[in-house]
Amino acid sequence: MMIQSWFRKLSVFVLTLLLSLTLFSLPAHAFLKTIDYVHLLETNECNGCDLQGVDLSDKDLYGSALIGADLSGADLSGALLIEAKLEGATLSGANLSGAELSAVTLSQADLTDADLSSAVLYNALMDEANLSGATLINADAESAILSYANLSEAHAQGANFNRAILSGANLSGADFTDASMREARFSGAIFTGANFDNADLFRARMPNDTIYNGDLTEFVAVQ
Repeated sequence: MMIQSWFRKLSVFVLTLLLSLTLFSLPAHAFLKTIDYVHLLETNECNGCDLQGVDLSDKDLYGSALIGADLSGADLSGALLIEAKLEGATLSGANLSGAELSAVTLSQADLTDADLSSAVLYNALMDEANLSGATLINADAESAILSYANLSEAHAQGANFNRAILSGANLSGADFTDASMREARFSGAIFTGANFDNADLFRARMPNDTIYNGDLTEFVAVQ
């Protein structure tokens, strides 16, 4: 453990040294973004930082604090973000495919059109998050809390939402083909135009607070 910690510190130091050689030749915006990037790697904290489009793929950001940070278009594929704090963060268009996000906090975060395919979102807190148009194919969101989240037009084929809480969520036009949603809670959710073909909704609680009886017609019908 001590060797790993020492190696990580050395790696950050070397990166900081290399970046410092070019910082003053960068435009002001890029300069500040680079400073934020280095600060995150050194401290595992960068609340409100500008990290648009940065490459954080496969980085160890366990428990990191990125509240309100702008990570739009960033590459976080394969990143370790367990228990990370991303409340109100902007992740629109970000690549989070294969990322480990168990117990992450993404309340009110903007994940519009983000790629979360095969991401692990077990027990994630994502209430009021905007996942409109997001890709959640084969994602594992078991026991995640998505109350009042916006998943309209989301692509969630084969995803795992077992025991997830989606009360009041907007699922209009979303594709949940082959998804596993056993015992999920959809009280007050909007299903209009959603696709649940071959989805497993065993004992799921429907928008009208009844238990799933095999018929979704009244909920998905386009008005």
